[in-house]
Amino acid sequence: MKKLIILVSIISALFAFDVQSFVKNLIGEQKYQTYKNLISQTINENNATIESVILTLKENGLIDLFFDKPKIFETSFVFKDNNPELDTKILNETLKNLGYFYFYPSEIKTNGTYDITIEMNSGHFIDPLQFLREIKNFNCQIQNITKNDYYTYTIDCSNADLNVTKLTDNVQNLTNTQGEYWVDTNGYSKVVIKTSKYDKWYPYVVFYDKNLNILNIITSKNIQRIVKAKIPDDCKYIKIRDNYSKENIKRGIFIKGIK
Repeated sequence: MKKLIILVSIISALFAFDVQSFVKNLIGEQKYQTYKNLISQTINENNATIESVILTLKENGLIDLFFDKPKIFETSFVFKDNNPELDTKILNETLKNLGYFYFYPSEIKTNGTYDITIEMNSGHFIDPLQFLREIKNFNCQIQNITKNDYYTYTIDCSNADLNVTKLTDNVQNLTNTQGEYWVDTNGYSKVVIKTSKYDKWYPYVVFYDKNLNILNIITSKNIQRIVKAKIPDDCKYIKIRDNYSKENIKRGIFIKGIK
């Protein structure tokens, strides 16, 4: 029994969150030494998390995010689950939800992990606290954040969920100015999609598994108001748009699931 306790203690120590090293890297050695006492007094290392530490540092004005003037900078994201399609979708949605629409990948690598570096022009770094909280909505966890010239986020999205509208057996009216709709199949075996009688819809419907591998595509070059389709086995998400223009479904769609 004692050996088991010792083993558990050793494992816990190996995977413990090293708060001081984390803080020192995030705010820099000089600032860390200047505010070391304040940091020790305001951060409880026994139950600290990445989120709680960043929150405390922000509340005490110890994280510098703003530049003297806008500039081009990089941010890197290392996805431990190595699922490029899904990880990219979640990253794009997270950044969009935070108000970042203009960025592009400057480097992509896959070597056991999926690593993507983006460039953007802004007057400040991405707020790590806001980013952490937003990506949690997709059931992803930030495992580490480091900062040299730019921030690097290590992320686990192995249990990711796109957090989109779930199918129900009641008709739902969805509207989106972007003209693209994502829904979670929510265990239903069939789907019915209908558009306004005033729209001219050329259907483009894609069925994906949980990792965003394509299972089936329904498309038509003819106008249709209603699409009724069997949902493939293992399908998790459905994407609905028009073949040609978002204007063709500008009034939204009506959708329901059938068991």
